[in-house]
Parts: sequence; structure tokens; C-alpha cells
Amino acid sequence: MIDTILCVDIGTTSLKAGLITACGEVVSFCSIPFDEPHDRFIACSWYDVFLKAAGKLVQQDVQVTGVCISGNGPTVVTESGLTFCWNEDTGAVAELIPDCARSSLFIPKILSIKNQFPEVWKKHEKLFSGPEYLIYLLTGQAVTILPEERFEKAYWNDEMLEACGIRKNLLPPFVKPGDKCGLLYLDDLQQQGLSFTENCPVIAGGPDFIVALIGTGTLVSGRLCDRCGSSEGLNFCTDKVLHGEGLRILPSVIPGLWNASYLIPNSGELSEDERLAEVERGISCLKQAASEAGVQFPCEMAVTGGQTNDELLLREKSERLGMKILRPADEGNKSHFVHSELMGDACAACFGLGLHGSLQDAAAQIVRLEPYKGAV
Repeated sequence: MIDTILCVDIGTTSLKAGLITACGEVVSFCSIPFDEPHDRFIACSWYDVFLKAAGKLVQQDVQVTGVCISGNGPTVVTESGLTFCWNEDTGAVAELIPDCARSSLFIPKILSIKNQFPEVWKKHEKLFSGPEYLIYLLTGQAVTILPEERFEKAYWNDEMLEACGIRKNLLPPFVKPGDKCGLLYLDDLQQQGLSFTENCPVIAGGPDFIVALIGTGTLVSGRLCDRCGSSEGLNFCTDKVLHGEGLRILPSVIPGLWNASYLIPNSGELSEDERLAEVERGISCLKQAASEAGVQFPCEMAVTGGQTNDELLLREKSERLGMKILRPADEGNKSHFVHSELMGDACAACFGLGLHGSLQDAAAQIVRLEPYKGAV
């Protein structure tokens, strides 16, 4: 019997799921679109889509020893499933946010729900920061996944909540990636054909951005990752805070480290030449900021997302940047596994199950990258 982790990432329009071993082998994978991705109560469909995914992943002689959940954010979901997505406009409440809460990515969403849906606001007892709503449905336990203590300012604290008139008990307590959130309810799942171990835990993954960095091993100072889809982000892990025009600095999930990002929000709408020009500009900004901080900049970059199997794009990127391009190892398949979020979930779960001593150790064992053959 092969032990696997059931890794689940909730996107804006679909749910991705995979069975991944502690060695990083992807046993099976599926992606299931949401029927109405822009439905105001889209989170209510997550559980049914999760069950469909579980049924599609069934393999003989495979058992699930843990389930790990991640998803898009900052998204806020009420206990009734009303969903205020990460990409919705919160401008109407901008003037209501006091200075102490302006660093929060979630409070504008929470206040938008309070203002736009007062009847729902009056009735609900819990608020969830996105994927934790599915964890609640699977376990009955309410949690908030805080990537690392320094992220509190991007979430909330008592001072922010009091200043905004938000009851503290609406928001579940913080847990960390890899923490066990509760035991899986198996009644519905057993009908899907998957085999689960007794007392199977549901484990905290985190925001998709965070688990994608875990799933590319961008957890060590000097590592660089290009996460690409409809938008694109260049992410440089460093032990110093960098400063530069166009850069966003956030804590790493690893204490003591930081993530310097250059974002290309409309990457999917650009021509290939425009897109590559933006990537060059981003690399130049990161290089300059690193140089000014006395930090050595790498000569290689990991890639993930839709670009992973685009041979032409990778060749162009390698040549224009003068960098070696790394991507997930082929492992004998015809294509490279592009979903680093799920690989990051596997790392978090294996750490949480005690199979590895830290997230960094888990990533070192699970994430396998190889040079793109056309790389310089």
C-alpha cells in the first residue's frame, strides 16, 4: 500500500487536487472547474467539488494518510458560504479603515461584507480567510492559517479589530502551515472510493502564494522563483530586507528570511515580447536592490505555473536573462508537473506528520528541480 497526501488547492475558477507521496511522486492529479465561479456563494460548492476530485483520484493500493488544504487569498468567507474574493474591489470602504489597519489585506474584505451584506453580517458567527472554510467543512474545526508571525499585520490583530468594530470571536485562531487542524469526516468520502487511514488529519497548507514558494523550494536565502499564470511574480528569498522601486517586501514563511517580489499583474494579457520585457525589468530591479544591500544575486531561476512546459518561452527567458532555468523534474512523464501549490501542500503535510523536521527539510526532500535543457 502506497502512502500519499491528498493535496488540495482552491483556485478562483477551479479546484486542483493530487495524491503525492512523501518523496514527491505525483500518483494522480485532477482539476475540476466550479460550475459558477463568480457566484457570490461559490465557497458553498467547494465541498462537493472536493468530493468529485477525491473520486477522480482513486488508485489501487493507495491510501491517504493526511489531507492538506491551500487556496487563493486574501479571500473572506462567512460561515454561510458568502464569498468575497481576493480580486474584488474594496474601494467603497477605504475611508472606513483606520491607520492602524491599513496594512491588513483582509480587513477591507471584512468591512465590505459588513457594508454590502448587512443581513448576512448579522447572522454569521465565523469568518474564514479563504481555504480554511473547506477545512471547517471537513473537520468542524475553525482556524486561520497564518504563514508566519510577521504576517499578522497583513491579517489582523486585536488593535485593528477593535478600531474597525469587528468582534474578535468572529475570526478563528491562528495556526501555522503544517499544523494539524482536526480529523477528517469520512462519511461522504468513503463513498468516493479513496482509502483513508484511521483518524486521518487535515493539515494547514496556506495561501496559494505561500505554498507555491514552498513547492519550488524558495525557502533558502539566494533562491529565485518565477511563478507565472494569468499574473506573474518574481520572488527572491533573502536574509536582508531589500528596497527598490516596484518591489513588494513580505516575510518568508521561514523566520528570519524575507521575500522580495516584483509583480506583473496583467502578464497573461501581454504579448510574449511585452511579457519578457517586464520580466527583464523585474530581474533588473531585484538585482539592483540586492547589489545595494550587499546580497549576491543568483544566476539561476526556478519556474512554475503555465510556463513550465512552454519550451519556446523558457528558451527565450533563459537567453534574454542570461540565466539557467530550473523546472520540476520530469520523473519519466511526458510533461513536468506545473502545480507547485500542491507540491507545497505535500511539504507542509509531511512536516506536520513528522516525516521531516522542518518545512525546509521537507522541501529539500520532496521538491526536485532540473535545468531546462535549452538553458544557458
